[in-house]
Amino acid sequence: MNEIILRGIIRNIRPSHIVNDVEYYQADVITQRKDKKEDSVVIKFKKHINKYKELDKVELVGNIRSYTEQLSNGKNKVYIYVFTYQDYPAVSNDEDDILNNIFIVDGRICKINELRTTSNGKKNIHFILANNIFTSNGQKINNYLPVTCWGNLAKQISNMNVNDRVTIKGELHSRTYHKLNDDNEKEYNVTYELLATLIDKMEE
Repeated sequence: MNEIILRGIIRNIRPSHIVNDVEYYQADVITQRKDKKEDSVVIKFKKHINKYKELDKVELVGNIRSYTEQLSNGKNKVYIYVFTYQDYPAVSNDEDDILNNIFIVDGRICKINELRTTSNGKKNIHFILANNIFTSNGQKINNYLPVTCWGNLAKQISNMNVNDRVTIKGELHSRTYHKLNDDNEKEYNVTYELLATLIDKMEE
């Protein structure tokens, strides 16, 4: 299982890649959390099917995918995006509507970091979830998704083991950070994580 619903505003539509003469495009969907903070989620889609326009208000369904790229310094970077296979106009034009995102994904835990406590006493933990999906033509896609959880959920994960099967629900969040490059200039990057709000351990 791997499904996400995004409700937000389309921005920065641009070409992505071509496979078997089919053009794929990508764009950013700007979603809003309940606390009014915004997330910028990268989506990819078939150009001839999804006729998005800049600043369209959309509601779309897709799945969360990952791929790894080896950087010039020898390190690997994991990229997260949403491939959308169904979309339709947003169901409400109410300006007070909260534009949001919600996902449900299952898989096996393949890495668990140590349980941490912040300076204000909050517990959190990071883990990697291995999720497999199959495309319409039968291609298997292996996804490795970074997940974060807090409080009692963090404690719950800390008592689990690698290879345990779980189903998680939550929101896909983005975070912008910067670092200094070789020219001592700020270089801005975006990182993504699945924030879990519900976790169920699955029976084998």
